[in-house]
Amino acid sequence: MTKRNILRSVPVTINRNAPKETLALAKVVQRLAQDEAYREIVLADHGPRAIELAKRGQSLRDVSRRTGLSPTYLSLVATGRQRISLAAIQILLGECEGAGA
Repeated sequence: MTKRNILRSVPVTINRNAPKETLALAKVVQRLAQDEAYREIVLADHGPRAIELAKRGQSLRDVSRRTGLSPTYLSLVATGRQRISLAAIQILLGECEGAGA
């Protein structure tokens, strides 16, 4: 299975009762899964925002514990030194929706 097919097979669900910011991010993630060129342009812009939504006033270490993503990776993404992966942004989005952020 190619990388592109794997990304398309990852389910992206949108909880219509989620807060407006989470819904907007979910729509971006849906489009990212479908459009490779769009993904390359946008992931760098949305990584730090996804982390902020998932933090909800807590530390990156807390986000790491809840999501399984390493604190170092989260820090690099939050500071813009590394682009977030589609899988990681989906994990953070799931955390936002699951916690009612």
